[in-house]
Amino acid sequence: MKSREFERMSPNGRRRFLKLMGAALAAPLVPDVLRYAAHEMCGVAQADVPTLPRYFIEINLRDQWDHGQLFVPPGIATYTNLKRGEFGRQCAMFFQQGELAQRDNRIYLTPQSMELDPHIDSIAMVDCCELSVGAIHGHEAGNPMRSPGRTYQPGNGRMEMYLNDPIDNFPQGCEQFYSSTPTPASFYNYVNKKNDATARNGIAFKGISRGIHTAYHFGAGLPGAELDRFQSRDMLFDAFPTETKDLNVLRNTDEAAAMAEILRAVDPKFLERRRFSDIAVTNHEQNIEEAKKLLYTGQTQVISLPLTEEEVAYWGTDIPDQVGVNIKAQIWEQVAWAYKLVSNDRCRSVALEFDYVDVHDQRTVGQMETETKQASRALARLIAKLKEAGIYDRTLIAVYCTDGGRAPAAGSQGNEGKNTVILAGGMIKGGYYGDVGVAGDDGDGHVYSYSAPRVDNGQPGGAVTDGSGRLPGKYIWRTVAKALGVSDAEASQFPDVADAQPLSWMLA
Repeated sequence: MKSREFERMSPNGRRRFLKLMGAALAAPLVPDVLRYAAHEMCGVAQADVPTLPRYFIEINLRDQWDHGQLFVPPGIATYTNLKRGEFGRQCAMFFQQGELAQRDNRIYLTPQSMELDPHIDSIAMVDCCELSVGAIHGHEAGNPMRSPGRTYQPGNGRMEMYLNDPIDNFPQGCEQFYSSTPTPASFYNYVNKKNDATARNGIAFKGISRGIHTAYHFGAGLPGAELDRFQSRDMLFDAFPTETKDLNVLRNTDEAAAMAEILRAVDPKFLERRRFSDIAVTNHEQNIEEAKKLLYTGQTQVISLPLTEEEVAYWGTDIPDQVGVNIKAQIWEQVAWAYKLVSNDRCRSVALEFDYVDVHDQRTVGQMETETKQASRALARLIAKLKEAGIYDRTLIAVYCTDGGRAPAAGSQGNEGKNTVILAGGMIKGGYYGDVGVAGDDGDGHVYSYSAPRVDNGQPGGAVTDGSGRLPGKYIWRTVAKALGVSDAEASQFPDVADAQPLSWMLA
């Protein structure tokens, strides 16, 4: 059924109206059911409806971060004779079984990570990924999940990863890597600008506190892929000055009323035939009225990156300060800026960097508390705000342990352990994938076992006690690309990921 109002328009009028309607219905919080139905009434098939932009927030954590108290591995959570402690082979997971909250899909939360609870259906934590290889017990600025195939040898199309992210003591702790696979935020920056010539360049906030450490952001020679780097908050604020945004998608109330009349002509039977959900059909009239209010509000909004007192209270309450030597921004400040950039469509690819100064030979109760609260609460508040803005379904958050994630043993280093990746977004199926357990006793603690998730179904594979059998980084890389809507043809152009497939069991 087509709209009679649309049919009465001249060809030029129809083109103008479709352009106007596309812009209007792309407004945040306008239900997709209205977008598709309204376009189909005007003769535009659902497959041809312009897609809305997707957003990517990449969080790079350095100094061999441990997420062992964010989602506790099931093998650790259920082991009854766990030897906990801060040194040697003792387990640096300091909560008792009775303090853990068990959830679906093999998730165990601690009291420090409970703020994530409302969002766990769309948060995936993948343990036992490919290990880091840096010469100093695994420290590196590349990461095999971010740039599969990175190596110490140039050639075969591999270029320097490190040129745009210099450090004070190169290459120690970062490594002289070469690769032909772009890092995720740089790759999505390239794809996004290729698909939308009006899109602004992506950014990287260089928030690591020590000048000897960084995270490499690598465009692999793709045109326009390189991110704009910002070394301080002042540089970032200068690049994105305060502006006033017109919240009125349409010019006046008459246009909003006319748009509502077009949408109202979509009857419930039309929606049922197109297999929209029962809720969408039942709430059609309510959707129209809400959309009408969204399309013309009569208001403007001031967009400013510096945080107000109210925003500081929301983002920063009960999140520990950064442990570092040259503090550039707290983790909650960084995710707040990322939220402001993507929710106002000022930037679609945002990379952040954060660290906890490297600790050797021990992992204390305080360190685990700080890392868990910093990561889990910043992530939970970011997700809540993205949901509130109506863009969480098309935003992907990826959290990387850039230089490796430690083993459960308190005295371990990142080249021994888990190398965890966290993905969150409306396109992600939440759960804990992989496993870490206890294989036996070892002095004051344990021998630990590692089970990477199987590529075919996501279930834990065979357990090992050494560094073998990890999930190759190319599968994570392809999954990130797929979640961002990148075509398989576009994603498979790089030799070191060409033979991998996205992990379908982690995609909603």
